[in-house]
Amino acid sequence: MSPFHLTGRKALVTGGARGLGAGMAVALAAAGAAVMIGDVLEEQGRETARALAATGARAAFVHMDVTDEAHWLAAISATHYALGGFDILINNAGVEVTALVTDIDPDELRRMLDVNIVGTALGIKHAFRAMRPGDWPDRAVPWSTFRRWRRPSHFRRSPGIRRPSPPWTGSRAWQPRNRASSDMACG
Repeated sequence: MSPFHLTGRKALVTGGARGLGAGMAVALAAAGAAVMIGDVLEEQGRETARALAATGARAAFVHMDVTDEAHWLAAISATHYALGGFDILINNAGVEVTALVTDIDPDELRRMLDVNIVGTALGIKHAFRAMRPGDWPDRAVPWSTFRRWRRPSHFRRSPGIRRPSPPWTGSRAWQPRNRASSDMACG
């Protein structure tokens, strides 16, 4: 049994036709989620969705270019229609330029930036819009939540272990050994 239970959840995985995206789609399906594969590689994307469906998972494919807002809207609508909702976005689509810096083609570089940066931002934008029930994105986690977070107890230091104090606290552990050189350096 999977340690993660995502039964009843519906996920859209961009760049899910192959590689890491396909691996994440398989993991989501193994955890019980229904998966929509979104990719520009139509044949491979359909094959990945068929392979997931053959294991008993609910899976489908939608052709999408993450740099195009109309494709995002269509992919989210297709996810709602085919899977019955939209809970998880795996914003995985990406490309890389594999040329030496001296040989970079500006068009390839622009394409990489469009997919990796603009596509990611559009994914976040449209996922937030699709996941909110009204006019407020209640599934977004505000930064203030992270500031209140505490490490689990097994990550905390043991009471018997003491680290040296940082230099701005005035601890003697951080004082230089030679007072004369310290006074000369400070002023």
